Amino acid sequence: MPSWARIVNSTSQKYFRKEEVNILRNRKLLALMQSRGRITYNHSGDFMDWKVRFRRAPLTGYADGDTLTFARINKRKTAQLEWRGYTVSDSMTKMEREQNKSVEAIIKIYDNLARELKDDIDDQFGDEFYVDGNAAGNSKRIHGFESALGDGGNTIDITSATAAERSENADDRVQAPDDTYANLSTKLGNYGGSWTGSWPNGTGSSEFDFWSPIIAATDSTDYGTTNDNWAEQGDQVLRYGIIQTQKNKSKRGMLDIVFIDRSMYQEFLQLLDNKERFISRPGRNEGSLAKLGFTDMVNYDGVDVTSEYGVPANIGYGVNVNSIELRSLQSQLFNVDGPDWDVASRSWRFAVDFLGNLVLNPRELLKLAIVTP
Repeated sequence: MPSWARIVNSTSQKYFRKEEVNILRNRKLLALMQSRGRITYNHSGDFMDWKVRFRRAPLTGYADGDTLTFARINKRKTAQLEWRGYTVSDSMTKMEREQNKSVEAIIKIYDNLARELKDDIDDQFGDEFYVDGNAAGNSKRIHGFESALGDGGNTIDITSATAAERSENADDRVQAPDDTYANLSTKLGNYGGSWTGSWPNGTGSSEFDFWSPIIAATDSTDYGTTNDNWAEQGDQVLRYGIIQTQKNKSKRGMLDIVFIDRSMYQEFLQLLDNKERFISRPGRNEGSLAKLGFTDMVNYDGVDVTSEYGVPANIGYGVNVNSIELRSLQSQLFNVDGPDWDVASRSWRFAVDFLGNLVLNPRELLKLAIVTP
């Protein structure tokens, strides 16, 4: 009996090391992250701590002979997240073993058990990228995109220098970010700074919106369409979101891909067919979905647009893959334990787990959503 358990244990570890790659390849976002090296391993510590640059040294004019001022500048904030975990488990009783005494039958039971656990992880883990890890009841789940994409229910129109002077319903194309992610607030101007113009249009200091995402309203009334919905104005909403998310002064931080739910994707394709002859050019770079074997996508304004199972209904997410990271405490994403013999239950117990969390940069996220109550 010990020899049998030892053989199964060795085989299960090798099986999951091989199959873990397939799990990652089955999901578009995970596949992109793997291809870009955005899944990292062997982390440690009580929490995840990382420094966020939120302020820059001011640029000032200079004339020959001027005296410089050397003031110390605090340029960074500390973001912090706790680790989260998931597990799937199963067992095989001694009775089952006795009912399948031949070597072939034992291997068959084990193979089915391991494959089913792999399929269970594959089916469910990718959905967790969209959850709110701060919400009630989610204290054990990772900090998915919704952890940083809450809003205060107000649209934005900033016409003066401070966030306090934004007015409701002045410009309903974008919502006011109002959330806390990694112990830092996403509210505009929460850490100082100033802005000239109507955010996200206009200009301002980096600390004003360094942690603030773009939340674009798919039901905005500012696009001039007959019906204020995604089916009729989705192309305009998406274009607005892409442009506003690319508010960085350099190419770094620009969106790679937008995931929308399947019904929105169908409506988006229909909208494009009705308006223009659309030509998609997948495979234009090594980091594209087409290079990874996915063909159900279109390119719109330089950004790949596709659907992904698990995206909530009537919601879309724009992502810069290089600004997110899935961190694991272990040497692989999914770790296998067992099978261990439990005398009390007379069974071999088998478990697979993930220990880690997802790290985001809210400033480089886009959310598409219906915002009218």
